[in-house]
This record gives sequence, structure tokens and C-alpha cells, in this order.
Amino acid sequence: MDVTGYVLGGGVVVGVMGTLLVLVEESIPDVDVLWAIPLAIIAAILGGLFILGAVKLGKLAEQRSKKFKNLAEQMGMEFSVEDEWDIGASLSAFDLFWEADITNVLSGDSEQLGYGEAFEVTVLDCSYVRPASVLERPLGFGGVNKTIVQTVICFHSPQLSLPHFGVLPEEWHHKLRSKLGYQDIDFESHQAAAVFSKKYLLRGKDEQKIRALFTDEVLAFFAGQDKICVEGFSSHLCFYRARKLIEPEDIPAFMKEGFEVFRLFA
Repeated sequence: MDVTGYVLGGGVVVGVMGTLLVLVEESIPDVDVLWAIPLAIIAAILGGLFILGAVKLGKLAEQRSKKFKNLAEQMGMEFSVEDEWDIGASLSAFDLFWEADITNVLSGDSEQLGYGEAFEVTVLDCSYVRPASVLERPLGFGGVNKTIVQTVICFHSPQLSLPHFGVLPEEWHHKLRSKLGYQDIDFESHQAAAVFSKKYLLRGKDEQKIRALFTDEVLAFFAGQDKICVEGFSSHLCFYRARKLIEPEDIPAFMKEGFEVFRLFA
């Protein structure tokens, strides 16, 4: 929830509680107004908590952006608080960026960062709302929508020529869906392949090309990692850790992980 949401939430709480007080007085004329005082106090407290939450959230977001800006200056990269370069549109082929909010964008290339490979690299915070799944609301209603926030590193390079694929940590509902026909490309050629297939969900449109891409070296790499996510398509590759927002001071180490994944597929 953003700052505006918190402020509106506080206003809604106060407004709803105020309306209830009026309805109580009108529907039960003889009610002692003193009984309404605790409700008014509760409304004021809840509204105040929402507003305080908004202020705290805004300060934390501002501090995070400032740290990203300082990091960009140290690394010789460009920085934008919002998606000024329309990165989301260029990555629209990935489900991850559908209707996502993109903030704290670091942008650079291999020359700026001193790498021999040819690539453009972008690090960003990506947030989106994941609706409750069918399994979470079996009666067709209920469930809770979740806001997912994570830091992503994206590469664009002529050294990449990838089929459209996605690798995610395999969760219990993926295993259940696979028994009902949901795609999950598995490998069983050796131990690392079996570990990969147990830990990860691999999906994509061209299974034959994806199987060729996931060599023994790639499978062994993923088998030795936990909860990493990789999506690829054509000359684009994205790497992130599931539901993980990387702290600004940990971004250099996170980028090194990303470069390792890039080299694996380049």
C-alpha cells in the first residue's frame, strides 16, 4: 500500500465510524451519547495510526531512493526514482512486469561497469498485486490479494538469444496443478537434474529449445541455489529472488549474482 492508500484508509476509518455514530443516534434516540464516545476514540486512534503509517512509509521510501541515488553516483550509473525511461514497456513480454509499478531504477552498461561482455543492465524495484488464486478461494470468493515487492536485475544483450522461458521456485500449488496438466518441464538425466526439477518450476512456449538451453551446467547451477527466479526472452534476461527486496547496500553483491546468471545463458 502506498502513502496515498494509507491516508485514504485513515480517512475511510474515521468517516465510517462517524457515520455509525450518526446512525446509532438516529435509530436509537434514547441511547446515551456517552456510549458513542468510546467509538469516536477508537475511530480517532485507528485513523491516526493509518496516517502515522503513511508518514513512516513515505520516509522509508525516500531514504531508500536516496541510497539508490548515492549508489548510482558511486558506480557511474544513471538513476531515476520512477520509470522515466519506460523500462516496463520494453519488458512487457514478461509476466512479471504486467501492471507493475517500477521505482528506484539504476541503469548502465558493460563499459561503464568495466565488463568485457556487451550488455545494458537495469536494476529496479518492481511491485504488483497478486490476486488470490482459485485454490485460495475454492468457493469463488474470499482470499486475500497480496502485494509482491522485489528487486530485479535485467540484461539486454546481443549475446543473448533465448526462447521465452521462466524459472520459479516450485511451490505446493504448482505441484498440484502439474498433476492436472499445468506445464512443468522436468529433467531426470542425473542427480542435479532431479534436484532442479524438485526445487523449480520451468515453463515456456518452446519446450524443445528450452531443454536444449538447460544444459547440465545450467541445471547444476540452479540445483545449488534457493528461491531464485530467472526469466528470458530473445535478447532479454531478468534475475531476482522471489519476494525479496534487496537492501541498497547489498545491490553490488546482488548484481554480481545477476552477472553470473547472465554469463550462464550468454
